[in-house]
Parts: sequence; structure tokens; C-alpha cells
Amino acid sequence: MDLKGEVTRIDEDTVTIDLGPLVTVDRDKVRLVEKYRPPKRRKALVVAPD
Repeated sequence: MDLKGEVTRIDEDTVTIDLGPLVTVDRDKVRLVEKYRPPKRRKALVVAPD
């Protein structure tokens, strides 16, 4: 069975996934389907002048 959700926590033996409710499963039962993409910034970083 394939369930898709966002990983919220990774421990030594378990992974917690947001499927609506949070679901905790063993790490060996989970596989990465899509590579991690960090959230995009909404504002550009401003560099202070020297």
C-alpha cells in the first residue's frame, strides 16, 4: 500500500509522517519518493552595508 505524506520527524528507528493525522512507522517500511526541497523564501535576504 502506498501512502503519501510529508515527513515531520525522523528518529533512530521510526519516522513520523503527516497523512492528516500523524502516523509513526518503522524506518525500514518507508522509502523516499521525492527528493527533499527546502521551502522557498518569500522575501529576499538583505545584506547590511559594511
